[in-house]
Amino acid sequence: MSDQQPEETTEANERFDEPAARDLDGSVARKRLYAVMHTDDPFEGKAERAMAIGRAYLDVDHGHLTRIDPEGDYWRVVASTDPPEGRFPVGATGSLAQTYCRRTIEEATSNALHDAENQGWADDPAYTEHGVACYHGTPLRVEGDLYGTICFASSDPRAERFSEAETTFAELIARLLEAELSHERTAAKIERIDEFASVVSHDLRNPLNVAQGRIDLERESNDTRNLRTAARALDRMEGLIADVLEMAREGQDVDDTDLRTVRLADIVDDCWRSVVTADAAVEVVDDVRFRAVPGRVERIFENCFRNAIEHGGDDVTVRVGALPRNDGFYVEDDGPGIPETDRAHVFEGGFSTGSGGAGLGLSIVKGVAEAHGWEVAVAKSGSGGARFEVSGVIVVED
Repeated sequence: MSDQQPEETTEANERFDEPAARDLDGSVARKRLYAVMHTDDPFEGKAERAMAIGRAYLDVDHGHLTRIDPEGDYWRVVASTDPPEGRFPVGATGSLAQTYCRRTIEEATSNALHDAENQGWADDPAYTEHGVACYHGTPLRVEGDLYGTICFASSDPRAERFSEAETTFAELIARLLEAELSHERTAAKIERIDEFASVVSHDLRNPLNVAQGRIDLERESNDTRNLRTAARALDRMEGLIADVLEMAREGQDVDDTDLRTVRLADIVDDCWRSVVTADAAVEVVDDVRFRAVPGRVERIFENCFRNAIEHGGDDVTVRVGALPRNDGFYVEDDGPGIPETDRAHVFEGGFSTGSGGAGLGLSIVKGVAEAHGWEVAVAKSGSGGARFEVSGVIVVED
């Protein structure tokens, strides 16, 4: 075998189970870890290679990512540095009670053990059943829920305790894997939304259009009250389908390459013209420029304007301006406002205090804001009406 590595081999693809890999220092280990995370590999591949880097850096024999169900006393290996014939390969399962991981998730923090017998853990089932003398575990949480642990172990004790730097590196692996898992879950949700939107668009709209066409033909010669009622109901269904599709689209994260510098006053003017405003009025209190996707940010203002007119009446006054912290904007009105008990629910899909509404307008507002990485909140305006504040916005100084 040649000692020369192929040129196309990158640090992210190197194997870390060779003895020389145990000489990794912190900076090299972090560099290789980040390189792994920036590849397009599936999650399981990234996790396995990340565990290999950690195993080498911590100078232990095994590295595992586990999935844990505490209530079911369930422990399963998701990624492992062990081969299929090893002690704890991918897919291996066991009782949580017989692992040190149970202590890690109970304490909700990293757990380091370099010599079980001499540290008072000789009676622990993990030692008596599996002979694990050395262990380092860190819990993983995804979207606030326990996922499992990353753990590094050896049958033989270590001569020295795990250092603070080693614990920090293990926790870095955990945080990076948490981010990967969260991204994977988000991608799966988006895929489901896309599938749902496709079904709604095709499988519902086609028969709806047929029904609308037949009713229109019948009304040409027999325009009864029942047909008019049915036509309005079908039109309402078409509007609901459009709202659901818009909510599905606007909730998807924006691409940074689509961001543009927009001016608040220009957006307000364009959106106000597109909404049926009757005798309502709008006032831009102070202008601001910020980064956004123009076509999508307009959905925030259009839906806030419609909400103000629906609840505040045809003569409501809407005010728009910059937040005092200069990190966003607000839209407020002088209508009756939103009861404090309802404010925690106004952004939920289907929630509405009006009559006949689908309750999706403010859900779309939240979806667009979060897709940009912003936060949206509801409060009471100075006149007692509703006030929507969008913060976390990248404001561009004039």
